[in-house]
Amino acid sequence: MSNVPPYEPPPPPAPPTPPSAPFGGNELVYPTNPPKDPVMILLLNLFVFGGLGSILMGQKTKGIVAIAVAIVAGIPTCGTATLLVGAFGAIDGYLQAQQLKLGHPVGQWTFFNDHR
Repeated sequence: MSNVPPYEPPPPPAPPTPPSAPFGGNELVYPTNPPKDPVMILLLNLFVFGGLGSILMGQKTKGIVAIAVAIVAGIPTCGTATLLVGAFGAIDGYLQAQQLKLGHPVGQWTFFNDHR
């Protein structure tokens, strides 16, 4: 009799982790209870540089970037860029808040109807 242990196959490899997106793009924003009102998010984004509603909804980095872009681009364009960022942010915030209200999580960097 030999003292050789029986053969055991190596464990399976760990599943690959998805690449990390910049600014926390892999994180999800989950619905809250009570859900945020989509009209409130629309109005906040419309009147506060296109980003305050996103911040309150949970898409913090997206909201901060929208506010920064609205301010920086608004200076040389005499506010035109700020109005555009606010309008796009309002529509986007409304659509994201609707998804959250329906109980579906949204990504940190989802836009309009691109819900991942």
